[in-house]
Amino acid sequence: MQNILIVAHESPYGSEKLFNALRIAIALKEQETEVINLKLFLMSDAVYGAVKNQVTPDLSYNIQQMLDILIAQSIPVSLCKTCTDGRGISQEMLIEGANIGTLGELTQWTLDATKVMHI
Repeated sequence: MQNILIVAHESPYGSEKLFNALRIAIALKEQETEVINLKLFLMSDAVYGAVKNQVTPDLSYNIQQMLDILIAQSIPVSLCKTCTDGRGISQEMLIEGANIGTLGELTQWTLDATKVMHI
């Protein structure tokens, strides 16, 4: 089994980096050749991706829906506390299953991971 940590930094809709990070995460969980223990940590402007009630009428993708898929598959999704505090984001503003985490949590996840992807 591989322990994979994806750390995303980019804004949910300013570029496609967070979108592609979530596409990779979903693909990793859907593949059937190997058991994957996956974790997702959002930092910087990527924390906006976990804010609930997103409306994206002009886009072909919705970051909130993609996170919902991962959370439904029991993928831990944590957000940097410093990043959420700096952007005025509270736990109440987040989709169910996304949690505000700490640098200590990210540190432990990094130590436990066999692979770390920064996107």
